[in-house]
Amino acid sequence: MARLTTLIALGLAASLAAATAQAAEGRFIHPADTNKDDRISRQEWAAYKLPAAEFDKADANSDGQIDGPEFVAWRQTQG
Repeated sequence: MARLTTLIALGLAASLAAATAQAAEGRFIHPADTNKDDRISRQEWAAYKLPAAEFDKADANSDGQIDGPEFVAWRQTQG
């Protein structure tokens, strides 16, 4: 019986890990995104001490937020 309980617990843990991985797919994860909305605001940018003059360059669509693709594109322009 203990072995069956262990197998069930392992199966549940594996299912939970898979669901968590799927939920994280496509998410923009950066430590500057302190409110975890998948975007970096001007305030978050400044608080993380990223170069203030670069925010507008990184904000390609001028919506006041840096999303994942914008951040990656901006980062690739940095030396």
